[in-house]
Amino acid sequence: MNCWMKRLAKQHRMMRTRHPHEHLAVVFDIDDTILDLRHMILNVFASFDRAHGTKYFRGLALHDIIVGETEIERIIEEARIPVRARRKVAQWFVEQAWSNPVVAWAHRPFEGVVEVIRWLQSQERTCVGLNTGRPEEIRAETLLSLNRIGRAHGVRFYDDLLFMSHYAWGERIPESKVEGIRYFQQQGLRVAAFVDNEPENLHSVAKYDGARDILLLHADTVYRSEREVLPAHAVSGTAYDVSRLARGHARKHELGKAA
Repeated sequence: MNCWMKRLAKQHRMMRTRHPHEHLAVVFDIDDTILDLRHMILNVFASFDRAHGTKYFRGLALHDIIVGETEIERIIEEARIPVRARRKVAQWFVEQAWSNPVVAWAHRPFEGVVEVIRWLQSQERTCVGLNTGRPEEIRAETLLSLNRIGRAHGVRFYDDLLFMSHYAWGERIPESKVEGIRYFQQQGLRVAAFVDNEPENLHSVAKYDGARDILLLHADTVYRSEREVLPAHAVSGTAYDVSRLARGHARKHELGKAA
């Protein structure tokens, strides 16, 4: 399951060899791919308890959250909250989860992912693009949050390398993902790989004519769509291990010197 970083290293080498003078892009989804939204969910539920003097979520831990933010009712039910209070909790979550302070300060990355992004950004003529289902209305907050996280690792995310959905919240996301890939290609970038947690998004990109040379990587974290729709050639993984990227390139360099 964790050979996916080795596959990414191999893909990067191959695309650099085939297209030595072009700029390559590795494109990432954000939520549940770069950012572990379980931290946000915990933060919002804890804020409900603080604001209302309740203890509904006092024992809730990160490993207890096995669904995404779109299936929050399941967590509310399992927390044994009185039926009369469930709607109030759900409404609080809707109001707070994507508020400016939460987006800017309560999001946390998966372990190792920022190091992987830094490694990619350090490679010759290689950039990291972001292709998210988030709507344009939270562009500023999204960049603020990601750059706050990346700053300590020497990583920076750029406005022109961030594609956001033109549709309403949660609508037509697979279609938007294809539009995102097309956006980066229209910027003159050669998209080498696309990383997303939702199988249906990878399925949609796989059907796009311009995606034939793109490595599809499935972040096997939390996802809503059926795994059965994952393209057969997609590679799944859970751990962002930058050492596998570095070793893959080091091995290529050693072989080149031996030749």
